[in-house]
Amino acid sequence: MRLREWTVDDAAWYAEATRDPEVQRYTTDPPTITAAQVAAAIEGLRTNPATASFCVEDAGERCGNVAVDLADGVGHVSYLIAAQARGRGLATRALAEFVAWIFANHPVDELRLWTHRDNTGSRKVAERAGFVRDPARDDDREVKGTNWPTVAYRLCR
Repeated sequence: MRLREWTVDDAAWYAEATRDPEVQRYTTDPPTITAAQVAAAIEGLRTNPATASFCVEDAGERCGNVAVDLADGVGHVSYLIAAQARGRGLATRALAEFVAWIFANHPVDELRLWTHRDNTGSRKVAERAGFVRDPARDDDREVKGTNWPTVAYRLCR
């Protein structure tokens, strides 16, 4: 498993990967995202120092995404693994490696993430990667026009 920078050549793959029902059920990515929109977002990564995102690759195969938005000493982390790559432990390894990269390259004191309450797979990934529950930040969020019960996690430097 390795993390690598996204290229515009990855845009169509990412747009297609987000159409998976589990990705739609548990991420904020819209079901209508296009390769052109993804390519524009990838280009934007190069000029936005408050955002970082990497392609998760395994044996040369695109498998997912890890991302962080940085603000005021806090990083807000997200991740996804495509359907064909689930069950290999990639999410946990990718998240742990990404956390180390963030702490080595950015002046953040804390990383946070949230997940849908029912997304047990994502919750286990967060915990295996060292994140701890932060129930004070649990919240209901409006996502894609519906109310999502979410649970929060944090990891301090």
